[in-house]
Amino acid sequence: MAATVETSQASAPGTRVRSVAWVAYDLANTIYAAAITYLFTPYFTDRFADSRTALGVTTTVSMLLAGGLSPLLGALVDRTGRTRTCLVVATLTNVAAMLAFGLGGDRSTLLLGLFVANVAYQSALTFYNALLPSVAAPGREGWLSGIGTGVGYFGNVVVLVSLLLVPPASFAEAPPYLAFGGAAFLLFALPCLGLVRDTRSIAKGPLAPALRAAWTGLGETLRELPRHRALSFFLLGNFFVVDVLNTAIQFFGDFVKESYREAFAAGTLQWFGMPFGPQAGSMVAFLGTLGLAFSLLAFAFGLVVARWTDRYPLAVMLVGAAALGGALAGGAWFAGGDTTLFTVTLVGGGALAMASVWTAGRKVVLLLAPPDRVGEHFGLYGITVKVSVLGSTTYGVLADRFGSGPALLAQGVPLLLGITCLAMVRLPAPTPATSAR
Repeated sequence: MAATVETSQASAPGTRVRSVAWVAYDLANTIYAAAITYLFTPYFTDRFADSRTALGVTTTVSMLLAGGLSPLLGALVDRTGRTRTCLVVATLTNVAAMLAFGLGGDRSTLLLGLFVANVAYQSALTFYNALLPSVAAPGREGWLSGIGTGVGYFGNVVVLVSLLLVPPASFAEAPPYLAFGGAAFLLFALPCLGLVRDTRSIAKGPLAPALRAAWTGLGETLRELPRHRALSFFLLGNFFVVDVLNTAIQFFGDFVKESYREAFAAGTLQWFGMPFGPQAGSMVAFLGTLGLAFSLLAFAFGLVVARWTDRYPLAVMLVGAAALGGALAGGAWFAGGDTTLFTVTLVGGGALAMASVWTAGRKVVLLLAPPDRVGEHFGLYGITVKVSVLGSTTYGVLADRFGSGPALLAQGVPLLLGITCLAMVRLPAPTPATSAR
């Protein structure tokens, strides 16, 4: 069957409604990350003894699978144009897994649910990122990416405000809140799923040949990669930096819970004058308060770095990586002690790192990728995001054996490697289109 070429006659890529719908999905998928950080992980480690290793290994394996699928999925949508359809399937699978968390289950069932949810969530990000050129005006991709990153942190707010308004007495009551997170994810994702589609001109044909072509194209891209020094160093640097970020995201709730367990039990835990203890608010409320501060700071930083990302994307990434280093050192040093300094370092530095690295990374990919292979290169970028989970297993093993502090400090090694690689990247000179403000 002869392939047909689809050229979008719809509204321009920068149409406000479609841009807002795309940004809303960033808010939606952040709800999943918040639910895993503040609810699922503390709930799981509270319920099952010495479970951080199992949790870390499950996360690593699921993300390795997602990373292996990512370039194939990216190349596939480049050749079929079925980006929105793939996004719908991946999103609904993730939502179904989150709703299933509400039923609880034994250790194996919960780990299987986490595995499925992680693979679906990370696959959806590949499709979502590939839609960015279809909703952003040329030269404004970094700006819109930053807005999405900043607004996305209100997904954390949705989860955390729910925890603070109707706080569970303990992490044992987390499952219903996880199910609520799945419903909220779907609600905020619907505008993007219904309104945003891939507007690139794509030759459409049968699926089987497209899959074969995707494998062939991926092989060619990987063979060419050593000749593209800047892209190679960027992907490697992004791998190490995001490895640390992914680990920090997953185990933040567990780290805080373990660090302040004794102060909470003694009734001496305070945060900017607010008491927390057996008679003054649950540990869930304390974690939710810290998470809310993190989310609001990340939102503010996302808006700030959005202004600079189109001009200096690599510098923004390096600033974020340096802030992450400060967060690791401060978090390990002040954990269990002064909550103000703990908040300024781990929470503040982590928020700046999150906003900077996610926002600028997408812009760097667009600068390094040929326009007709954006999906494929976002697939490669997706590998560095998705398989950056070696730290999860490392953290789990070290935390079970030596405690959370040493496990956190160990993340400094891959972070330094990432900063070194990013410092060696040289971006192409900007064209009038890519430098427009």
